[in-house]
Amino acid sequence: MKIISSRFNVVVGLIALLLISCDVKVIPAEESGQDTSGTVKKFTNPLWDGADPFMVKHADSYYYIESLGRDGIAVWKSGKMTERGARRIVWTPPDTGWNTDEIWAPELHFLEDKWYIYYAADSGANRDHRMGVLESTSQDPQGDYNDKGMLYTGDYIESDSLNRWAIDGTVLEFDGQLYFIWSGWESTHDNQYLYIAPMSNPWTISGNRVRLADNDDYIWERVGEDPGQRGLNEAPQVLKNGEHVFVIYSCSGSWQTTYKLGMLRLDNGGNPLNPAHWTKASEPVFQGTEDVYGVGHASYVKSPDGTEDWIIYHSKKETTPGWDRDVRMQPFTWNADGTPEFGTPVAPGDSLSVPSGEQ
Repeated sequence: MKIISSRFNVVVGLIALLLISCDVKVIPAEESGQDTSGTVKKFTNPLWDGADPFMVKHADSYYYIESLGRDGIAVWKSGKMTERGARRIVWTPPDTGWNTDEIWAPELHFLEDKWYIYYAADSGANRDHRMGVLESTSQDPQGDYNDKGMLYTGDYIESDSLNRWAIDGTVLEFDGQLYFIWSGWESTHDNQYLYIAPMSNPWTISGNRVRLADNDDYIWERVGEDPGQRGLNEAPQVLKNGEHVFVIYSCSGSWQTTYKLGMLRLDNGGNPLNPAHWTKASEPVFQGTEDVYGVGHASYVKSPDGTEDWIIYHSKKETTPGWDRDVRMQPFTWNADGTPEFGTPVAPGDSLSVPSGEQ
């Protein structure tokens, strides 16, 4: 009996250790109102500490990337959306140059049969932020990358002069053409707009930038939702639904509880480089609650079985101004007109079923 009891305790201990080390919380089926013949995997937000989350599904794996600052750029790989999995640092900043510090909002894209990472960085002063791009040397997103240099995000591409402040770059693939979309300053001050420019390949912008929209059409876009403050648009992210193309962006101040998501919609058959062909939603499409505040910088991914759409976003931990944030995710649906319906942020502690198909 002592031997059996000892073995039982070891097994129980190992199970407990596995559950503690896993991001996903397993809730007995009888407690969740589901079929009591098995268990239903659940999780609660937030998932982990972090900011500027970007997740992409490729084959049967999920690759995740976020801001690490001076530590460089890491790529995580997992078979589950709710777990980051194994991490590998794929790039560290140089000791000197334009991209040594403040490395923000990297994104991982598979373009023209290679992986590319777009990131913002500077040499130690925010006023010098620019966009850079890395190119993979293999088909492995966690493999090695070559630095392809700085992207041109200014107004004088023929002379390659007066490159402008830029962060939060992403890529739109539309009708066989690549476009770069980012948040930039108009000149030398911090009035942040969304810009778009054509690309001749994944590492080269081939035309002058075009401002997609004004940033102060609505009070909710302004810093602190204060009519006397400047508008601020950043963190653009492309979201497609069949023939419908959207740019979901963050607005107001990222350090404030008023941070939220707005939306631009490209007219069917429209030209992405023509601002008149983009329509801005008159209301936020996703914003905080009394329990979850400062939501923004989202990305979007399908569940493992492809039947669900999920939004991954960060939120502030505290109501006081600052950038201490964590990462959350939840499913969303689509309205009859093709627009996304994100709902409201799920409250901390409220359980959610893991994405469909996740084991």
